[in-house]
Amino acid sequence: MEQFPVEIWLSAIEYLDDKELQALIGVSRLFFELGMDRRYQEVEITTGDKKAKEWLTRLLEPQVARRVKKLTVQLIQSLYNTPPTASSSSHRSFGRHIADQLRTVVQKVVRPVTPEPNTKQPMLSDIEVLIEAFPRMVNVADFRIVTWAIPLPARDLFPLYDAAWSAFGGNLKRISICANLNGFEALIASSPNYVKLETLELEFSDLPRIDPAADAAMLTQTVVPFVNKLCPQIKTFKIRSWANLDLSPFFLNVDPFPVLKTTLMRIPFNRALSTDPSGFTKYIHESSKSLTKVALRLSPTGLALDPYIEQSLCDWMEALVSDPRCFAKVKHLDICPTHLAPGMDILHHSIQRTRESIVEFTVRDRYLGPDDVVAVVKGLKASQSLTSLRLNVLSLSAAMFDLMAQTLPGLRTLWLSTGIPENQSSLDLLGNDMKTRRYGNWKLVDLSIWQAGNELDEAIMLAILRSIPSVYRLWEDDAAVRRGDGDSVQIIRFT
Repeated sequence: MEQFPVEIWLSAIEYLDDKELQALIGVSRLFFELGMDRRYQEVEITTGDKKAKEWLTRLLEPQVARRVKKLTVQLIQSLYNTPPTASSSSHRSFGRHIADQLRTVVQKVVRPVTPEPNTKQPMLSDIEVLIEAFPRMVNVADFRIVTWAIPLPARDLFPLYDAAWSAFGGNLKRISICANLNGFEALIASSPNYVKLETLELEFSDLPRIDPAADAAMLTQTVVPFVNKLCPQIKTFKIRSWANLDLSPFFLNVDPFPVLKTTLMRIPFNRALSTDPSGFTKYIHESSKSLTKVALRLSPTGLALDPYIEQSLCDWMEALVSDPRCFAKVKHLDICPTHLAPGMDILHHSIQRTRESIVEFTVRDRYLGPDDVVAVVKGLKASQSLTSLRLNVLSLSAAMFDLMAQTLPGLRTLWLSTGIPENQSSLDLLGNDMKTRRYGNWKLVDLSIWQAGNELDEAIMLAILRSIPSVYRLWEDDAAVRRGDGDSVQIIRFT
């Protein structure tokens, strides 16, 4: 067994879960190394959490710390000492008074004992242990830091950042910064040097104040210069914003990304681009020279209360996709076209722009009626490279599967979501209709169908599986697969 090449063992352990691999750690030095690598290659620490101390103690050991490749650190306020409230202080004062009285009585009848000196070291806070452990984590290449819950001045985090950048800042390929603007300012002021960075993710949360002018100044004077320094090397750029923050000043001043391949923007259009979306338009159009993967999740806040709040987003998206530069080389497109009528035009233009390159096409939020599904599927017919399609549909029908199997024979992954059917008879009709179908030439392998957020009724799913013999994997889950064919088809679940 020991004569097998390492590459064979590396391939074999891919089939073992964590518990199985941990059980083999004592078998040999090879399995010890592989098991330890698997266990500690990804570490998540939330300061103040009960498990944080246990993790941090282990990370002080060099043979453990060097295995960490992906590190997530979330700082929370409980890490720091907080002053007692007036009520708790008064309660403790009364307690101390009683204790003093008892001590006086005892000392009158018992000979005093000289207390031994306290030789115990004071307990270190989680952040102090992190600072001590960071120099041992020299192989971290993926770092996520979450500081939005820390209300302290920027200087309090300098020792933490200094230790991190000294240990692995120069090795980082990806960093994800989750903070409010004060948190971004603190990190940027620590002067990190990310010479190997390729993926930059920014996640904005709210400050405990409302000052748009100050926010704009911090974006343009602090965040923009930080990002501009990295623009020439960044291949993946993502922004998520949960804040009441206008990012227009950021996009109006940020430099081009000449080698950008992937972008994800999950920002509410009516907040994040409220004053001037032209900088964001320029960002998408200029980046389209190199972009191959785009996700635009721009649904506005308050949509449930006012459907027409999408109007400005809809108008902007129409103008965006009407430009021939838009999505010119995109292979993976994830888009929310709004619920408004022009949303179908947005989808049509997006399909037209990507028809020569598209591999994966995802439509979110908007539910497509039968005619809309026909329009989208027929529009994708010319996309010979398409292998994955994700849609929300108002209803399921055998006619829809007929169309997809005939029009998109090379499709390998299909994800569909539908709402609650008007009545059970519509589902029964689908099940009966699918019994008469068989799509022998369809190459579909991975099929997910959801109904009102749950897996589609199993009897209906089985009827669909009988008609598509190529399907193997279900609901994007390796633990749910298809077995058999025809009347013997089953859904097998592994635990």
